[in-house]
This record gives sequence, structure tokens and C-alpha cells, in this order.
Amino acid sequence: MNKIEEFTSLINNLDELDKKKFNSSEFQIVNNKLQKLLDEIASRKVELQKDNFFLDHKNMFLEIISKIESLQDKMIPKAEIINSFSKSQL
Repeated sequence: MNKIEEFTSLINNLDELDKKKFNSSEFQIVNNKLQKLLDEIASRKVELQKDNFFLDHKNMFLEIISKIESLQDKMIPKAEIINSFSKSQL
């Protein structure tokens, strides 16, 4: 599986987690995998730019960005509620 497919799969996993009852451990696992992949891509940024990787996959990146924005719109309010509740319990 290439990096774009892996990234898309992880984003889809986050979307599925959002549809289910929130489970922080599952979310953390997917989030850690996503962070590791992003760190790896960032470390290879110069190399990927030389190969025109980003230009060659522009439409795929635009689709990924759209998915991320959609997830952000759905998950941030939930995270804020959970955070607020956690603070009130302290």
C-alpha cells in the first residue's frame, strides 16, 4: 500500500470512528498512526517535491483535504464537549 492509500485509509478509519460511539483508545491508535505517517511524509518532503509527487497526485490530495475538513467539522465540537466535561470533573 502506498502512502496516499495508507493516509486515505486512516482518514476513513477516523470517519468510521466518528460514526460509532466515541472510543478514545481507538481514536488514539488511529491518530498515532496518522501522526507517524505525516511525520514520515514531512521528512521526505524535499525528495517528494523533486519527484513532482504532490503535483502528480493533486486531485487525490484535494480529496483528502476535503475529508479532513469534513472530519474536523464533525469531531471538534465533540472533542470540545468531552474536554469541557473532563475539566468539570476535576
